[in-house]
Amino acid sequence: MSIRNSPAAGRDVADRDTPISNEPPALGKLLRDRRAHHGWTLADVSSMTGISTSTLSKIENGLLSPTFDKVLQLSRGLGVEIADLLDPPVTEDRSPAVVVGRRSVSRHYEGQQLDTKYYTYRYLCSDVAHKRIIPIYIEVRAKTIEQAGEMTSHVGEEFVHVLKGKVMLFSEYYEPIRLEAGDSVYLDSTMKHAYISLTEEPSEIMITCSSATPNLAQTLREIIKDRILNEKQ
Repeated sequence: MSIRNSPAAGRDVADRDTPISNEPPALGKLLRDRRAHHGWTLADVSSMTGISTSTLSKIENGLLSPTFDKVLQLSRGLGVEIADLLDPPVTEDRSPAVVVGRRSVSRHYEGQQLDTKYYTYRYLCSDVAHKRIIPIYIEVRAKTIEQAGEMTSHVGEEFVHVLKGKVMLFSEYYEPIRLEAGDSVYLDSTMKHAYISLTEEPSEIMITCSSATPNLAQTLREIIKDRILNEKQ
């Protein structure tokens, strides 16, 4: 679903912008730990984010406070929420759970809808803010990966269930897989992925995205809006 590839043309304009004032020292450690977890080299991260290896090394070692633009490139390139980069979440919380009793109902054809040329996205239960599980109905009209555009990625994980028709799932590290009505798949959303329809009529899928951060819905909407803007260009 989402897009984050920053053009290499934006590669390192020497950080001439004013550095953000509240960039925590934990950013370098977060970047280094994420590289180690995925087995990425600095060159890999540079390719994903459009930031030079020398700048990345300086950020990791606390020698450079990146501009907000650089933080945004890191966020999109690595599939990490900006909020987590600027204020990494506490890893352990011993406070008791608080029951908030939230509930939301979406009737048939209700929800916040976003339309692109080849997809219709309907966000269900959109009256509840700061959800960490985002349910989305998607009508898939794209018939080729070219129509789908670039494969997208975003922070978190997602579960996909095919409601109608047949779709092909393309993903970064796997061969394309065919899914029919009733089939489902669970995947790491930081892996680039895309869906196309294999039937004459549009296919329909239900996606449930999850993230440890509360602003996932906004991130997903921004990805779709970027796609709409790209279609108009």
